[in-house]
Amino acid sequence: MRNRSVLFWSGGKDCLMALDQVLDSQTSSVAYLLTTYDEMTNRVPFHGIHIELIKAQASSLRIPLVAVPLPHKPSNIEYQTILHRHLDPLIQQGVGSVIFGDIFLDDLRTYRESLIQEKQMNALFPLWGKSTNILSSQFISKGYKAVICGIDTEAVIKNSLGQDFGEDFLNQLSDHVDPCGENGEFHTFIYDGPLFEKKIDYVARPKTNSLYGKYKSIELDTPT
Repeated sequence: MRNRSVLFWSGGKDCLMALDQVLDSQTSSVAYLLTTYDEMTNRVPFHGIHIELIKAQASSLRIPLVAVPLPHKPSNIEYQTILHRHLDPLIQQGVGSVIFGDIFLDDLRTYRESLIQEKQMNALFPLWGKSTNILSSQFISKGYKAVICGIDTEAVIKNSLGQDFGEDFLNQLSDHVDPCGENGEFHTFIYDGPLFEKKIDYVARPKTNSLYGKYKSIELDTPT
């Protein structure tokens, strides 16, 4: 069985914690990070993170990045076809597993597994079933740093955008909001931590409109 893996990478804290746990447990060798992004905006959907910042993260983590451009609002078939096309050369290099940072959403896990089943790859979920209270606390205690880059305005107060993910942010969340944002309540961008060779510099710009209704985000870019 091949033990080389590719990690689905959004730039946020859950995929970082998945990487952290895989490296700690030595259950698999993370050969690549893989990020899909909107080729029209050059940003990770929902997160608002420019692909150049994702590249900076991968460089600081010293893990090669597979950057997968997608058409704006692709169909499910388009998404799968493009993703499979980018997985093929990795499989030829002995990559046999795909790592995801999902924690408890059964429907999403089933979709992920079906997505790569055709390629006869294994789906690994190192965070699955773990307490999101514990995971969020571990993220902070280990010294990782992240900024809130997108929120569901019906779940999280608007002035959270641009705030660091830390105890102050967690303390202001209502009881029905998951502390890891697993239900889509918020998204993050990691810019520093023990696995990083150097801190990621970024600039945050307000976004005047949203394509996703109640969902609001800021745009994160590399400094000019």
